[in-house]
Amino acid sequence: MDNLYIIKERLNEAMKLRGMTASELANKSGLAKSSVSRYLSGENIPRSIAIGKMATALNVSPAWILGYNLTIDGQEIPTIELDKLTPDNQARLIAYYQGLIDTQGE
Repeated sequence: MDNLYIIKERLNEAMKLRGMTASELANKSGLAKSSVSRYLSGENIPRSIAIGKMATALNVSPAWILGYNLTIDGQEIPTIELDKLTPDNQARLIAYYQGLIDTQGE
């Protein structure tokens, strides 16, 4: 996935979570409405200063907006090393994720 798509998706996700419109994001961040609109549509990549302003307005981590593997508030997501799990726990984990995948289409 490219950065433009990730940034666009994460901005839209954060706005939805916060119940914020594009106009409200522009007002809270101090950015031009036209610039915010281009970022939200994926037309332009925001510069780091704009990322910071929008992150502050949305109360999210700038690194999260950029697509880093963090929670929305910037906490590191723990990783699992499958080869360190017992075979039984590996099978449980795989079954759990398969269940999530199977229910996605519902």
